[in-house]
Amino acid sequence: MQFRKSKIKLIVLLTIVTSSAFKAQSQTNSEITLYTKFDSIVGKENLGLNNGPLALNPYKTIGDNNMFLKNNKYTIGNLVYDGQSYFNAKLKYDIYKDQLILNPPEQPEHIGIGLIQDKTDSFSIYGINFIKITKSQTALSDFTSGYYEMIKIGKKFNLFIKHHKDILKEINEEGVYYSFHEKYQYYIEYNNKFYEINNKASIVKIFPENKKNINVFYQKNRNLSTTDYKQFINSLMISIYDFSINNSK
Repeated sequence: MQFRKSKIKLIVLLTIVTSSAFKAQSQTNSEITLYTKFDSIVGKENLGLNNGPLALNPYKTIGDNNMFLKNNKYTIGNLVYDGQSYFNAKLKYDIYKDQLILNPPEQPEHIGIGLIQDKTDSFSIYGINFIKITKSQTALSDFTSGYYEMIKIGKKFNLFIKHHKDILKEINEEGVYYSFHEKYQYYIEYNNKFYEINNKASIVKIFPENKKNINVFYQKNRNLSTTDYKQFINSLMISIYDFSINNSK
């Protein structure tokens, strides 16, 4: 009974400090401590986070090539799952299947649970923030629901990056193996509307008043556009936002 009373008190307190939006990077130490204390009292093995199918990896690869973000190792991250915030969870992100995988507490690292995407609102690993976006949230006919890296550019201006890995089956003297090759799709949310950006023309179409500034940026950053296109797009969006802000004054 004492356990039930303590749990109820904590749930009430958590309700006060919990926000439905993903703000893990801005949480205070006291809030993180509170969540951790709640997890320890309830018992981590009983948390809803531990419910999901066993994650399997049937693909044999060579060297460091893999289907995951960064590598095939778990890293410490934060997430919002089924409306509840969790901190310091052991996670890895399967880009090929678009699946977030949890290594449950006190379990060896070959045990992984595939978290249900419909219940996963957002997560953060390697300092990268991801949120779940559904097709119904956009007016784009070919948009795919799933996890998207989110980079906040400014007020009502966000850059979203879809990480994806293509799979290639190969055969050598050692047998069959697979290789994965990462690709990106870029979207922006501007004034509450989603746009796909895939070339300069698509960007100019969204920001016609910035056409000259966009052309200058492309000319000055040709090398970056070929060596690190992701950083190139990020920097371009910041430039467009700064240009718009300065011209509105």
